[in-house]
Amino acid sequence: MGLFVPAADWLAHHDVGSVKGSLHEMAVDNARGRLLTLGAGLFAAGALIFTARNFTLSRRTFRLTEQGQVTDRYTKAVEQLGSDKLDVRIGGIYALERVARDSARDHPTVMEVLTAFIREHSREHWPPPDHPADPNPTRSIRPDVQAAVTVVGRRDVERDIRVRPIDLTSAHLDGAHLAGAHLGGVHLNGAHLGGAWLDGADLTRATLTSAHLTGAHLGSAHLGGAWLNGADLTHADFRGAGLGGANLTGADLSGAWLGGAWLGGADLSGATLTGADFRGADLSGADLTAADFTDADLTRATLTGARFTGARFTGAKSPEGAPVPEGWERDTSSGRLKQAGTDSGPTEAN
Repeated sequence: MGLFVPAADWLAHHDVGSVKGSLHEMAVDNARGRLLTLGAGLFAAGALIFTARNFTLSRRTFRLTEQGQVTDRYTKAVEQLGSDKLDVRIGGIYALERVARDSARDHPTVMEVLTAFIREHSREHWPPPDHPADPNPTRSIRPDVQAAVTVVGRRDVERDIRVRPIDLTSAHLDGAHLAGAHLGGVHLNGAHLGGAWLDGADLTRATLTSAHLTGAHLGSAHLGGAWLNGADLTHADFRGAGLGGANLTGADLSGAWLGGAWLGGADLSGATLTGADFRGADLSGADLTAADFTDADLTRATLTGARFTGARFTGAKSPEGAPVPEGWERDTSSGRLKQAGTDSGPTEAN
């Protein structure tokens, strides 16, 4: 304020010179008004800068505090996984799921912890061998392993790190409930999924090389581009499933149900398809080289552009009205295919 009056006089003198009287007083008043406006502006700007700086510091502090809380929650949840009490372990699994949901940066780490838990403990029998209720208990998936694989199956896939896919290699998940699970691109090589419920699950581009899926339920599942080469798929239910472009070379689909399934462009070369049900399935452009269709049912199946070189069709039912594969003919009495030139009932092709 000590500079305010001289500054106003200086501005007034600058505006009207050495004029005295009412004109000079008016100029001084105008100068004071401009100085007040300038001061108010400077004060407002300073207040704004101060507020912004405080907001930035507060936000940074909040983030550090929040991250510290997440770290504490994560540490406690991991400790729970090592508990000898089932309910505590399951609580730790769901606590980790909440950490993964709240913190995108911790999501990949949580998934790695859970998949490691699954791989390590899924081999253990449940109920335990010393369980008093039943001296000969039927083996089933451990409840805590089921909880962990459920969390993995419903994770936010947008937070996955592509260079580090979900790894469930050789996990024992027989009878697991994974209907609708997000398992696209997941590594399940050598995994045991016998009798597992995977209806509607997303297994797009998943790797299931040499996996065991005997009696698995895969109705309407998405398996486009999946690797199932050498897999045991006997009596598995693929009705309505999408297997376009899947690799099924050397796979065993004996007695499997594939009615209405889409297998366009799939590779089934060398696959065992004995007694498989392909009614209404679409095998357009599929590679069926050296596949064994013995006693398979191909009624109403679409085989446009499929390759049959070396395939065996002894006793198979072919689509009505469709061309019979070269080297094969329909038996007049049974309507099933037999090797061309044989006089009696169907015999195995050489």
